[in-house]
Order: sequence, then structure tokens, then C-alpha cells
Amino acid sequence: MDSTLRQLLDVARYPLDEPDSDRMRTLIAECGADLEEGALCLLPGFVRPDVVQRMAAEVELLLGEAYRFDHARPAYDVDDKAWPPGHPRITTHDCRYHQILNYQIPNASLLRQLYLSEHLTEFVRQVLGYETLFRSACPHLALTVHVGGPGDCNGWHFDGNAAVFSLLLSQADSGGQFEYVPYVRDERNENYEALADIFARPEQIAKRPEIGAGTFTLFRGDESIHRVTEIGAGSKPRMIAVFSYDCAPNMVFPQEYIDQIRGLGLGVIA
Repeated sequence: MDSTLRQLLDVARYPLDEPDSDRMRTLIAECGADLEEGALCLLPGFVRPDVVQRMAAEVELLLGEAYRFDHARPAYDVDDKAWPPGHPRITTHDCRYHQILNYQIPNASLLRQLYLSEHLTEFVRQVLGYETLFRSACPHLALTVHVGGPGDCNGWHFDGNAAVFSLLLSQADSGGQFEYVPYVRDERNENYEALADIFARPEQIAKRPEIGAGTFTLFRGDESIHRVTEIGAGSKPRMIAVFSYDCAPNMVFPQEYIDQIRGLGLGVIA
């Protein structure tokens, strides 16, 4: 068993330290059902409150080195097709936040210890029903932290991988709301009409789950459009760690994506 697992997690509620127990099998089944039904599984209080506070404090020491991402982008990757003006495929959405990259996060940090847990990797694998699952080997994006200060946001987008796993370290005092619409597209139908409607009136359509610090989230973001709304003036930062896995070992992200992130340079968080 991971030597630090019980120190990091609320194992009374989430028994990752008992991988062969009936309680663990029940938890895995419930998480899988949540993903199947609504594309989102929330595990509130997954990390112990005192540990979350210490993780957030460790991240705060790194804020001066975070990379700034600040430009409008479409919800999709850019392609070479000629889409008409106003089409959801090319509609852009403001994105402003800082990002702490994998190599900037100390090996001795509590966040790193959690990410390296074999029991966590196995838990995620079983929830997804994959035969194999490995932590990413990417020196830049295997483990990252997104940090949003006042005025920051993360506009509507789909994720490039099937599922995203994150841990909220600190919620903003105002704004910074995660919004999403589950399974709005699939591999056969992009459902552009529905997307246009979502962009036009998100207040009536999007789901807004309550997510507190210490919540571990499993999310099907490749088929579910989502965003984080603008953080209010004077708010403390919203900090969320993102864990990257792949079905094959030694996965690294494309160099052009890494160059884009690093090319924007370092920025000071307001």
C-alpha cells in the first residue's frame, strides 16, 4: 500500500487503501455510473482538509514562475476547412489563466505524492474500465496546476483526451464557476446547432455543480462542452491541479502545444 495514502486521503470515505474490498468495488461502480449518466463524477472531501490547505500553500510558493495563457480560442482544434462566420466551430472564447507546469512542481510536494500513488492510478483505471492506464511521462504536462486570479476565465472548450482528472485546491470567493453540458457531441455528430444554443444562452442550459476544495473530479470532457466563468474582482485565486494519464506508457504531449504554453512567457498573478 502507498505509505502516504492514509495521510493524504479520507480513506474512511474513499477506501483506496482497501483495493479488494466490497466498499471499494461499490465506490468504483458508483463513479462509473456517474460518468455514464452525466459525464461527471465528484468526490468531495477526497483529500483531507488539512492536506488541501498545505497543497495550496505549496502551490502559492510557485505562483511567480507560472506561465500566462491569455488569448481567445475556439472550442475546437483549428482545422483547414472554411467554416462560415459565426459557426460554433470557429467561434472564439476568452481564456485567461496561469499554469504551473509539471517540472516546476517539486518532487517532494504533497501534490506530487498523490499523483504518484499507484492506488490512485488503479482506481482511475477501474472507474474508466480500461485494461491499462499509466501516468503521463510528459515533463511539462503530466501534472499541472491552473491558477485563475481576478478577471481570469477558461472559455468554452472540449478536451483533447477522453477523460480529465482534477483536484480543486482553492475555490474563488466569487465567480470561477465550472459550467458544462454533458455529452453534447459524439464521434458521429458534432451537434453544432446545440452548441450554438449553448453559446447563446448558457444561463438556461449549462449545469453548475458545487465543487469545494479537496474535491477530486473525473470528467468526460471530450464530448462535454465546458468552461470556467470569470473570477470576480478582489477574489482569492482559484487553483486546480490536473492529473494526466494514458493507456500507453511513456506518453508525452505534442511539442507544438508545449511551445505554445511556454512561448507566452511568465506572468505575475494579480
